[in-house]
Amino acid sequence: MVVGDVTTGTEVLVVGAGPGGYVAAIRAAQNGLDTTLVDRDAYGGTCLNYGCIPSKALISATDVAHDARNAEEMGVYADPLIRADEMQEWKAGVVDQLTSGVEKLCKANGVNLIEGEATFVDDSTARIAHGGEGQGSESIEFEHAIVATGSRPIQIPGFEYADDPVWSSRDALDVEEPPEKLLVVGAGYIGMELSTVFAKMGVDVTVVEMLDGILPGYEDDVSRVVKKRADDLGIDFNFGEAASEWVEDGDGIVVTTEDEDGEESTYDADKVLVAVGRQPVSESLDPEAAGVEVDEHGFIATDDQARTNVDNIYAVGDVAGEPMLAHKASKEGI
Repeated sequence: MVVGDVTTGTEVLVVGAGPGGYVAAIRAAQNGLDTTLVDRDAYGGTCLNYGCIPSKALISATDVAHDARNAEEMGVYADPLIRADEMQEWKAGVVDQLTSGVEKLCKANGVNLIEGEATFVDDSTARIAHGGEGQGSESIEFEHAIVATGSRPIQIPGFEYADDPVWSSRDALDVEEPPEKLLVVGAGYIGMELSTVFAKMGVDVTVVEMLDGILPGYEDDVSRVVKKRADDLGIDFNFGEAASEWVEDGDGIVVTTEDEDGEESTYDADKVLVAVGRQPVSESLDPEAAGVEVDEHGFIATDDQARTNVDNIYAVGDVAGEPMLAHKASKEGI
């Protein structure tokens, strides 16, 4: 396929190379359809590059240190030194290996790969912008399209991720110098995973959650086990509180929270990790230009065959609604 200021054609256009998109592209190609996969970022999507995989890698690495540190009853005495920068290098190697594997799988199955950002022109044409200024663009005409654009972390007012002490989950996964004190806003699965990672690094971790327990939506049996593990790691929990603001205080920060009665509490920290959920990424694709209906939150409604209100356009994964999980996206893609 020639890439440039030209018009090309494909039977199936897949937008987004995460676990929903690349799986859908491979399956379409295996079924004999000319398939093109477009993504502006690394292959594998958020899960592989900035989510589940790097998180599990850090969980595994910090588990080793924690287990060694707590093996006295077996006659093993150790005080491991954690070099977070070297841990990040190892994690990056794990991610790179899997990312290259996804790219090889796509190529081996005959999927056409394009790096760029797709925008719908209408229900049979998309425009692909390549890289930065001067990189050119192209139009692709398609018979069918699969939207798999994923999601991004939700921001809360006053806690913009561009501010240095405020972390998104993506920021937290790239930390080379752990803070002494970390405040985590949100006790869902993302907040809990990262809380335990930093606690096992020796960080003083406090979690605030606006609801009355951890892992909202999960069964009590699951939440109970995770909570006990977190308690054993020394993580402090404060429920029924929502973060309202933060201010600098010397070398650190002070985060203020409010309960439902308006009563305020304050927490000293070096960094604050906001992990209050994720929201769909759909606006840059401009689904409305193709006639695809998008709700007020940015989700694309689909039927039980992943079809949108436009017959030849489908949506899978996070952009199609909860639960926002990689295996759910892959199942829909298949």
